[in-house]
Amino acid sequence: MKIAFIGTHGTGKTTLAHELISKLKKKGIDIDFLGEIVRKCPFPINENTTKKSQIWIILNQIIKEMETEERCKVLVSDRSVLDGYCYYVNQFGEAKFLEALIKKHLKTYSYIIRVPIRKGWLKKDKIRSVDEKFQKDIDKQFDKLLNKFKVKHINLKNLNDETGNKIVEKILNNLH
Repeated sequence: MKIAFIGTHGTGKTTLAHELISKLKKKGIDIDFLGEIVRKCPFPINENTTKKSQIWIILNQIIKEMETEERCKVLVSDRSVLDGYCYYVNQFGEAKFLEALIKKHLKTYSYIIRVPIRKGWLKKDKIRSVDEKFQKDIDKQFDKLLNKFKVKHINLKNLNDETGNKIVEKILNNLH
């Protein structure tokens, strides 16, 4: 089983992914985590991204998912192939040569959890942009591409403990 947390940068995806992992580990689930691939990208990112950067991120996301999911029953990924493509589309427009790969790989996720912009989560670090307009532009790409590709996903608009518990229950039911 593979679960991806998706959305623009600075929304709390990593925190939510770790909370889910903690809950599932407490239930005895064999689980692993794949962190953000973008943090290892050797090329320019954010507003200065290049086509090479985004293609590197997309391809490495696929490769790392393939490697990691072989070692566990459940893989929780901080991002998906769609994330890299949203940043690509925001900067360069749609690319038909990438879309077939993206659409095909999106089918490999058991759950896609969409995390929208949440106030107070966009914080400066050595990687992410803190430009709110850039963050909102990327967020809009997610809405557009989720709709275009007809991606089934869980939207965490109203996030609370009950929502998190329902997601855990749903995952546990599908594991047995």
